[in-house]
Amino acid sequence: MSRRALISGGSSGIGLALSERLLERGYRLFWVSLDEGEIIRSREGLLKRFPDAEIEGRALDLAETHSVARIVQWVQGEGGIDLLVNNAGFGVYGSSRDLTVEAEQAMIDVNARALHAMARAFLPLMEDAGGGLIVNVASNSAYVPTPGLAVYAATKAFVRHYSLALSQELRAAGSPVRVMTVCPSAVSDTPFKDRAAMDGVRTFSSFTATTAAEVASDILKGIDRGAEEVITGAAMRRAIWLMRFSPAPLVRWLTRRETERA
Repeated sequence: MSRRALISGGSSGIGLALSERLLERGYRLFWVSLDEGEIIRSREGLLKRFPDAEIEGRALDLAETHSVARIVQWVQGEGGIDLLVNNAGFGVYGSSRDLTVEAEQAMIDVNARALHAMARAFLPLMEDAGGGLIVNVASNSAYVPTPGLAVYAATKAFVRHYSLALSQELRAAGSPVRVMTVCPSAVSDTPFKDRAAMDGVRTFSSFTATTAAEVASDILKGIDRGAEEVITGAAMRRAIWLMRFSPAPLVRWLTRRETERA
């Protein structure tokens, strides 16, 4: 029986790049994404490369509270999963005082609340099935407050802290389920930049910027070695290491500069 993976946001960006790599390993894929047309196009594209691949997708809005229950019912009806990748998320660029409360609440709902709900729903099911892996995608912005992305960065800080703590709890309890946290730097070749209205923002042309393919590769390396946390890209890993020894005012200045338009 093939291994099965559920990837939120699987039809584009990091999710799509990871899907390609998982298909190479023989996984059956389940996607949850917002855009049904995108699901169809991406699925057709992958089937040209992997004619025998099993890829199923559902267009659902994770900001809606009933979506997780529908996902669980669907996936469990197909035999459950070995791998859950909570990848879906979005940002809206701008000063918090200038954004609508609704836009900020939607970020919290998708990036944090839905991720938590997915993890809590599938964790006991994976334990009952004998094991599994939950991969939660955070961000390099989880490490430091980020002007221009105040709520987005806060949601990713939640993802990182929750995921690392949950991983430690499960290890201590002897659970057969592992949790891995992924913190990508700015990904230059995904729809995130355009959807977040971040055209011209320095971080996407920074030396620490990465690609969806690089993130997918780092995720697989992390899975293979049993990592608890993966920071994608060698340059970003060095930057995070240096940040630990840098004065806080310097870190804040660099962060602010990175998230300004050039």
